[in-house]
Formats: sequence, structure tokens, C-alpha cells
Amino acid sequence: MATTAKEAALAAEDDAVIFKYVYIPADTSEQIEERTFETTKSDEVMSFINALKRHFKQAEGHKSDAQKQAAFKAQMGDKAAGVNDDLLKMLSGTQMVEPIALLANSPETGFVGVYMYCDDQASIKQLPPNPRATAIAQTAGMHIQVNGDVFLGRYMDNEEDFERMDFTTADLSSAAAWVADAKRQIARRSERSGDSQALLQRLQQQQQPAAGSSGSSSKAALSPADAAKARGNEAFAKGDWQAALEQFTASLKLDSANIAARNNRALTYLKLKMFSEAAADCSSVLAADSSNVKALLRRAAAHEGLGQQQEALADLRQALQLQPQNAEAKARLAVLEPAVAAAGPAEAASS
Repeated sequence: MATTAKEAALAAEDDAVIFKYVYIPADTSEQIEERTFETTKSDEVMSFINALKRHFKQAEGHKSDAQKQAAFKAQMGDKAAGVNDDLLKMLSGTQMVEPIALLANSPETGFVGVYMYCDDQASIKQLPPNPRATAIAQTAGMHIQVNGDVFLGRYMDNEEDFERMDFTTADLSSAAAWVADAKRQIARRSERSGDSQALLQRLQQQQQPAAGSSGSSSKAALSPADAAKARGNEAFAKGDWQAALEQFTASLKLDSANIAARNNRALTYLKLKMFSEAAADCSSVLAADSSNVKALLRRAAAHEGLGQQQEALADLRQALQLQPQNAEAKARLAVLEPAVAAAGPAEAASS
């Protein structure tokens, strides 16, 4: 694809960023498109996400605001009882982007990941299935149903550096290298989960005949709490939030001091929009480890979900003090600070 004059001019700037991504509309009569995004290094993280938000915001579906609020309330279940009408209106009207990691960035991938960006309100809006996006996810080993328009992109993030990278229509091939990497990643997760379950069974078998002994041979084996946590991780990777919640809770019943399980349960609560529970778990983690950046970021998200913007800002700023180059904290602050400033004193008072 030839470089346009506009692209060439932007590339000449020191902080210019140009990358390609793919758009997959839910309407199969529309073609899949390879698109180019132009931004600057200083706005590399959020400018792309904000553009996707604008697209999803336009795809409101056929529901009225009142219907969307009712659907959002139904989705929250019993937790909606403590949400007032103003907060419910704000939450149901807040457009976000849900990233699905088809290939999670990790040390094994050079911290490069491939992500499918979806409308986080697809179920509330009752958006139609996207069969082509669903097929791509399944090709990568993720058996999920995707609804509404989606976008596919690639980026590198090692928590110090962040770089958006090209993802083209050629990458949609089942023979693409990232697809093989994704399948291997899922296979490793399943293998670890299978090993964990086998170890748990062996532990239980060993403990039954020797309940009164102090046998030390099982000490090196995976503990029942860690085995439950591993099953929770597997369920989370598959997008089965309820199963993940049950396993992380089981892990914590066996070992209430398991910080990783509590942190993971907090993230699961966020997926289920159980913001108060998520914030409580994060606070417990931070009580044991005040420098846990993941817990700070997750508690900030919980505060945002509860409409507690000032508390969210405080957690994000603390995360940046601990990790000044943290891309997620910087991106969320760049959005939240102007929003809180624009809201004025009333927002601060309501927080």
C-alpha cells in the first residue's frame, strides 16, 4: 500500500506514529478493511482507543436510553439495588472498549500481543453476532461469541515502553505466525491447569491414608489453593468469569493470604461489574503489599465503576509514582483528569 503525502508529512515529525489495523464489521455484506491510523507518540496509547469509542458510540443499536438503563440494571442483578438513577444513567451511557487478548503480550512473545477490540455494551445494545470475528477468535483457540463491529490490532507493552504495531489483512490468515503463538499460549495454560488438577488429586490421595502423619513429600507439590487459582486462571482466559470467580474464591478459602488469587478475583469482579467487591479485594491486596501496581490500577477501575472519580485519580497517580512509565496508568489519567476537571466542584463533592 503506497504511502500518502499526508502520511509522509506526519512521519517526518519526530513523534509521529503510523500503524495499520483491521476493521471487521458485523454486517457480512460489508468488506473487511485494512486501515491506517495516524497519531503522535505522546498520544499513542489513547488516541486509537478514543477513535474506537467514537465508532462504538455511533452503533447504539435500537434501544432507547431508558431501555439501555433497564438492560444494564438487569445485567448488574442484585448489585443494582444500591445504584441511584443518576449513577445508573452515567454507567449505562459510558462507552468503553473491551480488549480481548487473542495473543496476550508476555515475555514469551517479546511482550507483543494481538487484541480484538469490541464494544463493551454489545449485550446491552443487543448488537448482532459477528461471525467473521468469532471465526478468527476460534482459529486462535478462543471459543467465544463476538457481537457487533470489532477491530484487530497489535502492540508491544513491557510496562516501560509502549508501541503500536501493524496488523494487516494478511495477518487474518490461519497460517499467520501469531495464530500459532496464540494456540501454543492456550495449550500451555491448559497444560498447567491439567498439571494442577492432577497434582491436587495426588495430594488428596496422599493425604487420605496419611492424615495423621507429617509426611513432607507433598510440600514441594502445588498446594490445593494454588491449584484452585490455576483453574481460575484457565477459566478467566476462556472468558468464563463466573467459573473463574468460583475458583479464585475457593483458593482464598484455602489460603486467605494468597495475594495473586485475590488480585485475580478483583479483576474477575471488574469483568462482572461487581465494583464494590473488586475494590474490597484490591484494598486487601494493598494492605499486604502497598506497592502492588496491579491492585492500584484495578481499584482505580472499581472506583470509576462506582462513580468515585477522585479516588480513582488518587490510585492512578500512586501507580505512576511506583511505575512512572506505566502506559495504562498514563492513558487512563489522560482521560480521567480532564473529565473530572470539566465536571468541576460538583463532581469532587459527589465523590
